Amino acid sequence: MPVIGIPLDEFFAFYGQTLEVEELVEQLHRFGCSVEGWATLRRYRCARCGAISESAEQDLLPALCDGCGCDLRSDGAASFEGEVRVLKMELLAVRPDLFHPAGLARAMRGFLGQDRGAPVYRIEQGKWELTVDPALAGPEVRRPRIAAAIVHDLCFDDASLRSLMKLQENLHWALGRDRKLASIGVYDLERVAGPRLEYRAAEPDAVRFVPLGFDTEDPAAALTPEEILERHPKGRAFARLLAGAGRVPLLLDAEGTVLSMPPIINSEATRVTTDTRHALIDVTGMEDRHVERALNIVLTSLLEGCPDAWGESLEVNYAGDRRRTPDLTPQVVEVDPDAASALIGQRWSPQEVVELLRRMRHDASLAGSRVRVDVPAWRADILHPRDLIEDVAIAYGYDNLPRVELSGATFAQAHPREIACARARQVLLGLGAMEVMTLALSCEETTYQRTALPDEDRQVKLEHPISVEQTMLRISLIPGLMETLAVNLGHSYPQRLFEVGSVSLADAAAETGAREEVRAALALAGDGTGYADIRAMADRFVAEWGWSIDEVRPVEDGLFLPGRGAGIWSSGHCVARFGEVHPAVLENYRVIHPVVIAEFDLEFLSRMP
Repeated sequence: MPVIGIPLDEFFAFYGQTLEVEELVEQLHRFGCSVEGWATLRRYRCARCGAISESAEQDLLPALCDGCGCDLRSDGAASFEGEVRVLKMELLAVRPDLFHPAGLARAMRGFLGQDRGAPVYRIEQGKWELTVDPALAGPEVRRPRIAAAIVHDLCFDDASLRSLMKLQENLHWALGRDRKLASIGVYDLERVAGPRLEYRAAEPDAVRFVPLGFDTEDPAAALTPEEILERHPKGRAFARLLAGAGRVPLLLDAEGTVLSMPPIINSEATRVTTDTRHALIDVTGMEDRHVERALNIVLTSLLEGCPDAWGESLEVNYAGDRRRTPDLTPQVVEVDPDAASALIGQRWSPQEVVELLRRMRHDASLAGSRVRVDVPAWRADILHPRDLIEDVAIAYGYDNLPRVELSGATFAQAHPREIACARARQVLLGLGAMEVMTLALSCEETTYQRTALPDEDRQVKLEHPISVEQTMLRISLIPGLMETLAVNLGHSYPQRLFEVGSVSLADAAAETGAREEVRAALALAGDGTGYADIRAMADRFVAEWGWSIDEVRPVEDGLFLPGRGAGIWSSGHCVARFGEVHPAVLENYRVIHPVVIAEFDLEFLSRMP
């Protein structure tokens, strides 16, 4: 999972007091957050757009600006703005409300007993209207849904503005699937002409506006949507989301001024700064569920972070179908206390369940023998009563559950597949390699583009992936080894890594439509490493299983250098592929040393020759 940095000063300000480091780490672990430690980040301000970028204390100045994409390492491009201490946490994709320091503090105040139940935020009905063009539902462009809100009496400084930007990007990853399902825009309301806004489909060359990060004083900075997709860093990064669309989505104010081109970029004219006191927030996407949840999280994080702030709703008009956003109406779910006690193994009374749920910032009350729970609108993870039972267990503390002796025991026997995996590990350890374990989930971009494995349409795809990096089950162990080499660039060379694990392949003949195979993979990295090294180790590995090598055939695909990739064949089956990794693949992973790699079919090798 990606790691975020929560600024400690901001967190403690929202929490209301300072905690000892060890105590905070312990409580966050009890709450379910994976804490990786602390770090000091250096902040730099871009001279071109004013955006703040960060880098770790031991790292160089960031190469590119987070806001406009300019080269920060060129002379005079960035100024040092001081340091900040941050808490390093893995992003919990199921709890995006914790991505902002104020949201995390809100949760921890309940968990540690300072507050109970859900806070109430002031939302008033406003006079602003937003009209939606039916053409956004297709066929020329498909981004049909939008939700919006206005926030008044905000108070920003550089730190809180940076936290808002990070929240946007992290929500784009967790809820928006890299902006595919939801993308967020925030605008300075005083620069927006109202009260009527329009969200419509437009021709790619119909209008010009200055995208975020470009100089509004430069006449050449005003670009058409088509030019933004070609020239702006964000345009190039997310152009795939509008690929094949004949028209593009635009959000305009009452005077026809472009506010943004969702899901790509906002207008520089409405940039939010530390002087912004009133803001317009919009979220566009494919379905109301993702759009409204993202809006609720951003809105309540801002209201939580600015105690004097209040919200205003807008009327969204879908060709006569009118609705108001935001909608902070809680989701009502009933929990059976007896079911919670039976599932967790700890007896709780209905009133105890109510109090535990209130500590998790739900509004809960007794409803006969059951518990009625009003789930706050910013909680995107409650899909079933069992999700609330999990909250009950977290609030009680898994470490407080009683220890129970086993009533009986069974003794298992190792599966032949596991015996083969253990044997493979022994062989590869004997060859001097170190074992790693990587995720069984991957994505098409990593597998077929970054690693250049041949796309044979064999992958098992996830229907509802939790992130854009985890859209399929892996078909090879090689991408995982390359990712590991990429994150170990700072370690000494040579490096010898291996992994033994399973891959999944689509198979119409299988009962489930897919089959699982066990593989072993080996990677060697370092100066002077070449084809002969991996060939010798591949021969040795195959020989350890008692198979004879019938033939070594050339393998030509994008992973290997031409003429430096091969496959070992035995008894009419390809039992191994190995070779020198192509420089283009190394460049994708920013690996600067030569790498040779091999993958073995343990499913076949483990059979008796």
